[in-house]
Amino acid sequence: MNWPIRIGSIVLAIVVCFGIQYLATTMLKSDGQRLVALAGLYVTLAVSLNMINGITGQFSIGHAAFYCVGAYIAGFVSLRFFQAQPLQPVLWLVVMMVLGAAAACVAGFVVGLPSLRLRGDYLAIVTLGFGEIIRIVIQNTKELGGAYALDKIPAIREIWLVWLLAIVTIAVSRNLLKTARGLAFLAVREDEVASSAMGVNVTQIKVTAFVLGSAFAGAAGALLAHYETSILPTTFSMDVSFIILTMVVLGGSGSITGSALAAVSLFYLPEYLRSQPPVSGASLAAAVIVIVAVVAVLRRIQHHYHGTVAKKVGLYIGSIVGGVVAKLILGALFGLIPAFAKASYTGDKLRMVIFAGTLIIVMLLRPQGIFAHHEFSWTLIRRLYDKVRGKGAQGAPA
Repeated sequence: MNWPIRIGSIVLAIVVCFGIQYLATTMLKSDGQRLVALAGLYVTLAVSLNMINGITGQFSIGHAAFYCVGAYIAGFVSLRFFQAQPLQPVLWLVVMMVLGAAAACVAGFVVGLPSLRLRGDYLAIVTLGFGEIIRIVIQNTKELGGAYALDKIPAIREIWLVWLLAIVTIAVSRNLLKTARGLAFLAVREDEVASSAMGVNVTQIKVTAFVLGSAFAGAAGALLAHYETSILPTTFSMDVSFIILTMVVLGGSGSITGSALAAVSLFYLPEYLRSQPPVSGASLAAAVIVIVAVVAVLRRIQHHYHGTVAKKVGLYIGSIVGGVVAKLILGALFGLIPAFAKASYTGDKLRMVIFAGTLIIVMLLRPQGIFAHHEFSWTLIRRLYDKVRGKGAQGAPA
């Protein structure tokens, strides 16, 4: 990539970030603006964890710990020194992002270095334990708010900066994969022993992955602290680590665009369902039965049909359309049963059930993730289009 294209990409990224802020502030209320900011933070968290889990092939499930370190360090420093410092709020927030990233880097180094000989489940247990240690230490430290909250943090809410961090994280990950240095990370992911035999410094690669991923998570934590102005230890529980890991796996381990899109989708889905009107018991029961049946049919087509890609796509679409029709018919029939007709469920109560069900369905139909190791691009779209037209490989699912 030459310099004019690089400069153009940087300018475009900044314009996009300010565009997101303009649309959020003019079209949404404060609650909606907060969701836009949190979505950007989750993109950063998912893509930064993808550096560790997807690109380098480690298995970390303690990413919320680095998020927590950045948030509490930045929040604590701002609480003590913001009023006395001469910088403008935005510049101060940038300094706090750097500070949060540096503190999380140290934490990532502390986790990465002793864990070099561990892999898989063993590494996951170490990172999970580290995350719980950080949370418990903060919970029992009065200077950090203890079990209550570190509150009265200066409010510096810059949505454009949140999304700029997300874009920078994506850009760093992409450049890492597109350079010769990135091949060493991929080699470690595929086979540590073979890569070591070929001269790759496995120790350096692992530590670099942990440090890079934790730095971006720490910067995201600093932004969170100044947006919320009050943070709790429970905000960074192991549930958050599992959700971030789910975003990486769902998007496709190793896929940068997959992690980003999965982060936005999985964050948006529960929030969208929160405000949905109630559904009847008849409609819910019909939907559950039809979804199970359609997933079973799709799996059978996926594994047992060996015709052309175009015909397979046609069978997929036909199965889904048939499922929609069957749901309407079953819903009407179940509505004749008083117990189903009287039952009603709000979206707020069903949102996490639907969230979990969506994950199960995607993993059953696409266990390698939506994008697997691929990136969303015009080349990918053209390749899929050629397959559907019969120009590509026959029989394999797109």
